[in-house]
Amino acid sequence: MPFGGARKRRAAGPAAVTALALLCGVSPVAAADGAAWQGTVEFSLGRYNIADPLFETIYQPGGSITGLGLTANLIPHLGFSLDVKVLSKNGSLSHSKEKTSFVLVPVSLGLRGFYPVAFLIPFAGLGLDYYFYFENNPIGTVVNHAKGWHAAGGVYFQFGETIPILPFAKIKYTMVKASAGSRTIDLGGWEYGAGLAIAF
Repeated sequence: MPFGGARKRRAAGPAAVTALALLCGVSPVAAADGAAWQGTVEFSLGRYNIADPLFETIYQPGGSITGLGLTANLIPHLGFSLDVKVLSKNGSLSHSKEKTSFVLVPVSLGLRGFYPVAFLIPFAGLGLDYYFYFENNPIGTVVNHAKGWHAAGGVYFQFGETIPILPFAKIKYTMVKASAGSRTIDLGGWEYGAGLAIAF
């Protein structure tokens, strides 16, 4: 009887794992193939260079951008990503030299592929972006939004399957155009960043 019970428990183990994986929306194959984790929560710090020449004149080129992200694997080697970031800049108006401030909040949703190679997990993908922006100066206050798309790539560094902290580096290019009266503002540009991902 004890040996028979042990055999049943061993047989039930894979079934329990399979049932749990299905409940979580992940196939057993996905858990065994590709990355050893099913998703990440990410904290990032980087530099974003808004491409519009007028922006560079008023606020100076580039700026620090911080973010919080979430990823989840859908099938082996393919997952989605969601990022919310913030960029804040202060500058001076071109003619009057009065103070002006600008806040950009990009929200990005994308699909990306990844493939583990030893302790590296390179990834690349495409996605959509929704940019909220706020500008305040003596001329007036602007609160608006714009839509666009992006391409991104990078690499995670995985130092053992039992260590849930994954440092990563990332590069991203975004195309976002916003209307400002009679002209169009180019809010897109290159972003370079790094951070830490907590795997689950």
